[in-house]
Amino acid sequence: MVEVTLSIPENVFQHAARLSQATKLNVSSILTDALAFALPTLGDAMSGGEPINQLDDERVMAVATSQMPADQDERLSDLLHKQREKQLAIEEAAELLSLMLIYYSGWWRKTEALVEAVKRGLRPPLEP
Repeated sequence: MVEVTLSIPENVFQHAARLSQATKLNVSSILTDALAFALPTLGDAMSGGEPINQLDDERVMAVATSQMPADQDERLSDLLHKQREKQLAIEEAAELLSLMLIYYSGWWRKTEALVEAVKRGLRPPLEP
């Protein structure tokens, strides 16, 4: 194991401290587990399958116009609202993280597909 010292926002520490009290684990274990869970998942999410530049035009456009499924989008909005209102339960925090990873993964793939679609002349560039 590698020992690292880092600065984290106060609210992140407070969330970890509350989870520490609830689970009887120390804060450093909570943070280590959270990083171990999130980083490989984020890396997997960002890789997203077959490279966009290897897809045919139809599949590139399908990814470029894709959206998060409505039920997931609605649940994500609900959880974000609860988080803003400081009413998010611990188990909902894990669900929120999962949905955020799905959202960012889809956003990343969609961005790559939009770039590829413009390169191929399948659509005009986006306007600012």
